Amino acid sequence: MKRRKAGRERLRVVTIAEEPLAVVPFVSAAPGSQGIIYDELPVHLGEMLGLPEDVDALIVASDLQGIALSESGEYGDVLVGEQLAGTLVELLIQHLPGVRPEKVLVCLCGDLYGDTAVRGSSGDPLQVWRAFRRSFGKVLGVNGNHDLLTPHGEAELAATPGTHLFSEPSVLQHESLLIAGLGGVTGRADRPNRTPEIEYLELLGSLLKCGPDLLLLHQSPDLPGAGLPGHAGIRERLEAGPEVLVCSGHVHWNRPLAELANGVQLLNTDGRVLVFTAAG
Repeated sequence: MKRRKAGRERLRVVTIAEEPLAVVPFVSAAPGSQGIIYDELPVHLGEMLGLPEDVDALIVASDLQGIALSESGEYGDVLVGEQLAGTLVELLIQHLPGVRPEKVLVCLCGDLYGDTAVRGSSGDPLQVWRAFRRSFGKVLGVNGNHDLLTPHGEAELAATPGTHLFSEPSVLQHESLLIAGLGGVTGRADRPNRTPEIEYLELLGSLLKCGPDLLLLHQSPDLPGAGLPGHAGIRERLEAGPEVLVCSGHVHWNRPLAELANGVQLLNTDGRVLVFTAAG
């Protein structure tokens, strides 16, 4: 595997605005799959250090499990993530006109499918990937436990320039950033996008040894002292590893950013969109 080159500024979040720049309305199945609920996906701006000069912005999102609403309040079968890609381009033009969409790096941390019939349903998120790639320069991501890409869909993403699904744990270089990805969650190997816990943590440890700048996960670590839910074993591996910026989802935190004692920053993107530009 590739390893990070020493001597370059770390990727590090400086600020995230408390108030969202915008909200994207959507509908999803209600708890217990009894009817539907109307909800909103918040879009927050932030700043970070260490963005490469050729990356105007970094967008991170996950758990976009809903159906888009039209301006008239109607809905069909368009995933909210499909609509979100175009909405983000409009927001950049309006609020960050210096950001060129073709110089934006998008990181998707899984669970991009949803419907109005079954709460937590699984399905094919390919349309979301396609929409983001049409809108932005580079799209990377991992599968969530509810993402069921077909073999044809995975082959399409693999053959599409500017797109990379971490279908297997690995690292890649984008500009000066070394980015690692590990999708799915811990669980029984006979279920989609699940890896036995011991194996999952070993894979995570191997990726951390490469010293990535950015680590994309679907499953979040916990942070018990702050009351933030997640997986304790993932946190323990991160605590024993190098400083890195981790993006993940799967469980919702009441705040998007936390930090471990060793300097590891944790970005929770469950049901939110974070748009980062260079600090300063």
